[in-house]
Amino acid sequence: MQREGIVEWFKEDEGYGRLLLDGEDGNPVFVHFSSILPDKIRFPNGYRYLKKGQKVLFDLVENPGLGDQERVAQNVYITSD
Repeated sequence: MQREGIVEWFKEDEGYGRLLLDGEDGNPVFVHFSSILPDKIRFPNGYRYLKKGQKVLFDLVENPGLGDQERVAQNVYITSD
């Protein structure tokens, strides 16, 4: 099921960050750069990253028992910068 979110922060040098599910505080979702879908216009060199405040669509995967990474984003698509 695709969900909407906003990038709360992303550490470009480490390749991971956190999204706010439906833009709400208290609903963090872990995101890894490998889950960001390729885009030849945004990522002409192939390196994928997110910027704070971007709106995204993604598949939400629940992984109970993984602490901070209980909820993970996959197939992340940027909808607006």
